[in-house]
Amino acid sequence: MKNRTHTNYKPSIETAAIHKVGSLRQIAGTRHSVLTNGGAGGVRAIDVNTGAGLIYTIIPDRGLDISFASYKGINFSYISPQEELSPAYYNYSKDESMRTFFGGLLTTCGPVNFGPPCEDNGVSYGLHGRFSTTAATCVCDKTDVENGIIEISATISNYVLFGEKLEIKRTITSTVGENNIKIKDIITNKGGEETPNMMLYHINFGYPLLDTNAKTSVNSSKCTGYDEYSQKHIDEVTSFAAPDAAIKEKNYLHEMDRKIPGIASIKNEDLGFGIEIKFDANALPYLTQWKCENARDYVQALEPGNAPCNSIAEVRKSGQLPILAPGSSVENNVEISVTPL
Repeated sequence: MKNRTHTNYKPSIETAAIHKVGSLRQIAGTRHSVLTNGGAGGVRAIDVNTGAGLIYTIIPDRGLDISFASYKGINFSYISPQEELSPAYYNYSKDESMRTFFGGLLTTCGPVNFGPPCEDNGVSYGLHGRFSTTAATCVCDKTDVENGIIEISATISNYVLFGEKLEIKRTITSTVGENNIKIKDIITNKGGEETPNMMLYHINFGYPLLDTNAKTSVNSSKCTGYDEYSQKHIDEVTSFAAPDAAIKEKNYLHEMDRKIPGIASIKNEDLGFGIEIKFDANALPYLTQWKCENARDYVQALEPGNAPCNSIAEVRKSGQLPILAPGSSVENNVEISVTPL
């Protein structure tokens, strides 16, 4: 021992960990699979483990959206009874998409329309658009655990003959050893005509994070109910009730200050953590809060978007419809993080 060199050498935590494992996936990383159960048969899945307690599942065949999500084994996403149903079962008619809505941590709505079904300029639009039932292509996993990087990217295309041609380049990243998910979408109009581009990030929370002791916060400049019932219960915007069939669905519109980042959160002191959402409020100046306090349909969503969650016809009539010129692009950024309390 007296002749040992480098007596001041102290390996980093990362180096020490690498020397103690056979596969880096013991620490963190991604795992690709194909689901086989029931209506989810054939659906591609990518499980992500950040190595710090956060585990979530990306579904390439559902727009590279996110289904299950947990922190240290505790679930915080809402999963519908349909679970990760194949998009092959999707029906765009009116509100039939509720039969394929899997909830999950993230269901993206758009890219042309979201909100209730309607007719607009002679075109029929279904509930919340086709994004989350469109299979991603060019799925690329650039994860490099040794250098602390988890990165999944893909292309989601919304092409119609004689119609809109929107292409979304989505990148989902996390940092090894941290508990965050960053979603970046670059939406480009590949067609030759102006095209509506309504985008809403339907981020869904469920039990046990969501419970009667959960508290919700949004740094909005204004909050109103979408309907009379919601407005009557505006004082319940921060709380959540026990399951009760007598409680109707509530929807609130938060208008954000475009000059500062949008921040929304749901926290549960009893569990010792919460989930915080940060987003670019200049690109996504609205947040819709959706509350369902019924048995089994026990879910709350915090949904940053670039328009109020009304039909495309209503949004157009109000002068709030986002339009993409031919060849132009917009970028949306949303970050979801675990916040220990």
